[in-house]
Order: sequence, then C-alpha cells, then structure tokens
Amino acid sequence: MSTTRRWFGLVSMDSILYAIGGYNDKYLKTVETYDLLTNKWTRVTSMNLPRRVFGSAVINNTIYVCGGYNDEVLKSCEYYSTNTDEWYFITPMTIERRGFELVSHEGFLYAIGGYNGNESMNSMERFDIKTKQWTTKANMTSKRYGFGSVSFMGKIYVCGGEGNSDRKSCETYDPQTNKWTPIASMNHGRYYFKMVAFNDNLYALGGKADFPIDIVVFDSVEIYDYYSDKWFYTTSLPQKLGDFGV
Repeated sequence: MSTTRRWFGLVSMDSILYAIGGYNDKYLKTVETYDLLTNKWTRVTSMNLPRRVFGSAVINNTIYVCGGYNDEVLKSCEYYSTNTDEWYFITPMTIERRGFELVSHEGFLYAIGGYNGNESMNSMERFDIKTKQWTTKANMTSKRYGFGSVSFMGKIYVCGGEGNSDRKSCETYDPQTNKWTPIASMNHGRYYFKMVAFNDNLYALGGKADFPIDIVVFDSVEIYDYYSDKWFYTTSLPQKLGDFGV
C-alpha cells in the first residue's frame, strides 16, 4: 500500500481490493485500491469522515462502512459508488460502535457487537438497503469487540474477541429463527484476528491475546470443520499478525 495503516478496512469487489481508512499517527479517511491484474495501487476518493476500528462490507457491488472511532465512537455510515467515485452518507446505526463487525448476509447488513465507549456489547442491528432503515435483532449470547465474523452456510458466525471471559468461544446466528446458538470453541483465545470462509471451512487467522506480562501476537491458524463442529490447527501464517486486513 502507499500508506501504512492499522485498524483499517479491507474489502474486495470485482478483482479489486479496497484499503479504507484506519490509523497512522492520525485518523485516516483515505482509500486506495489494488488491482490484481495490473499489480498496482491507486488512490480513489476519501471517505467523508476519518475512521479506525470500523465495520466494512460489500453488498450489491457497493462498499459500506459504519461506526468506528476518531476521538469519539461513531454511529454514522456511508457508502462508496464506483460509478461516481464518491462517498455518500446513509442512515446511521442506532448505537455508536467501534471494534464491531459489519457483515453482508443474504441482502442485508448486520452490525454486531462492539464497544460503545463505556462497555462491550452483544447487541445487533440489521440494515435493509431497500428501506434504508436499521432494525434491532437478537443479542449474541456473549458481549464481544475485536472479534471475527463471517457469513457462512446460510448463517452468521462469530468467534473470539474481547469483552467476555472466554476468547475462544464461538456462536452462530440464524436469520430464519432470529436466534444465536453456541458452537465449538476455538483452540486458542484471540482478538483483533481475522476470520474467513473458504469452501466448506472457516479459518481463524492470527490475532492477539493477553498474557500476564504482555500482549502476544499470533501467527497460528485454525480451521473449523462445519460437518464435525471441530477446530483444527493448520499451517501458520508466514509472520505474526494482529489488527490486519484480509
């Protein structure tokens, strides 16, 4: 990237990666794209507001960002149009959130958990891109921020994070029943890691954990097998990573 970033958003759309906002001795609102075909980074229009530890997701070929922090916890949202190369504000979330997850799932956006400046949260709200309105949905069973989340096998999966005593724990949300259900815990408690879905598996990548003396950054990777409801260690990352984009 042309700009060093941490606590930023990284999304992909049409073979293009978008590195959005973050922090580099100051709050960033700049955006740059990486073209997989040309192997080049290009600057595009910046967001309206600088943000770090925010949520980002793609739905219907549109990039959405919400919440985050820039000396205050935010609930504002905006989207990026590739047609106009401009960012536009949309209806804000009902609650300020940082360190939360914004997940695109079956035509809706879900804002999950996070930290509101006073405490970690287990609340969730859903954005309807047609009505432009947010609706409160069922709370997670655990409060979390800095956790991993992904849309997978018709449900939303969340794991790890801070804000609760068990950083290994995982649960899944079924939009059909509006209920959260615990599943097998990871082998390693972690926060500010990344979780991705590939084929029939989930991957938990890197992250951080608190130890008695210091914060430790991991290179370990775990795979969740959907059919056996078990986590297994696999090949580690080439380096230890936390607060990164994937």
